[in-house]
Formats: sequence, C-alpha cells, structure tokens
Amino acid sequence: MAAAVPTEATPLAKNGGDSSNNAATPSSCPVVGGLDPAAVPLPVAILLPAGFFLWGLVTWLRLLSKMTDGQEQVYHGIYMSLFAYPLGLAIPHARIKKAMSLAHGVSLLQGVTLIACGLAWHSTFGFDDGTPVSVWAKYLNVYGMWGNTVGILWSAMAGATDLMYTSKDTVACRAPRWVENVEHVVLKSQGLCNIIATVMILNQFISTIEGGSN
Repeated sequence: MAAAVPTEATPLAKNGGDSSNNAATPSSCPVVGGLDPAAVPLPVAILLPAGFFLWGLVTWLRLLSKMTDGQEQVYHGIYMSLFAYPLGLAIPHARIKKAMSLAHGVSLLQGVTLIACGLAWHSTFGFDDGTPVSVWAKYLNVYGMWGNTVGILWSAMAGATDLMYTSKDTVACRAPRWVENVEHVVLKSQGLCNIIATVMILNQFISTIEGGSN
C-alpha cells in the first residue's frame, strides 16, 4: 500500500474541542486526505521554479555591471515573475497551501511593482545612476521584495505560522521555534527595508518635483 502523502494541517479545534495538538511539530500533524490527483508530480513542481531561480540568478550576476539601477530593478521584476509563475504548481505539495498560494500571487504583484519602479527610477523619480542614494534605495527595494517572497515560501514549506495571518488560525500544528524565528527575521527585515526604500523613493521624487518647479 502506498504511503499517505502529508497535506494541509488539520483545522484548530472548535466549539471547545481538544486543541492539545496545537504545539505539535509539522511532521507530527495528522494527515488530512491525500494529494490532489490533478497535481503535477513533486519533482516538476520543485524543479521548474528552482531552475528559473538559478538561471535568473546566474544571468543577473553576469549582467550586473552592465545595468543601470533602473534596469536592474526591471530585471528583478521580470525575474521574480518568471520564478513566481510555476509556484502555482507547488500549491498541492506545500505544508501550508494558503501560504504557497500567497507566495504565488504576491510575487507576481511584486514583480510588476519592481518593473514599474525600475522604469520610473531615473526619468520620473530622478535618481542619478550609481549614486549612493540610488544604489541604497535600489537594493533595499529589491531585498524587500525578494525577502517577502522567501519568507512566505519558508512558511509554506517549513510550516511557520507566527506571521502568516492568512493561515495562522486555521492550522492546528505549529513549527519548531527555530523555524518560526527564521520567518520573523526574514519577514520583519524585508518589511523594514520596504518601508525605508519607499521613503527614500518618495523623498527623491519630491526633490525632483521641487527642483523642476524652480
């Protein structure tokens, strides 16, 4: 007989039911159902996004010295979108399916945001290429976007739920403390970077508007 395939963690007990399993590690979660028969095989679901990620990383490093700060963000936007498309195939295999679905959708949205930022970086926002403020704002922006994707993927695969409010109250099992700590570091640092980058972009945009009005 084939072994059962772990799927979504069981819902939290309701109406005063037993919730003693809430502190269990993901590996000890009770199995609910089986793998969706429409799901693609696990190797395909893993290799497609992993392959796109590695190819995009190598290409980025190869082109890094040739791109402007704006072009680099456009590249990361397209790169992130390409990586995000096949994440949808991994949803049935994820420990927390809602988190994998969130990673899929949010990463596509962030890809569009990076493309828009990159196209407006010099012509609209007024950043001068290669200046410290441009470089810092660029990398804070890029890290913030990628960090969000990585943090949500970590939750989907490792079972971290502390900061995953879309699924936190619907799963009974909890990941080990170190798994949750990794999620805290990644998601809180990327959120801070996103805020700082946005403030820097807005400040530069305001300076450009004021300078153009003189």
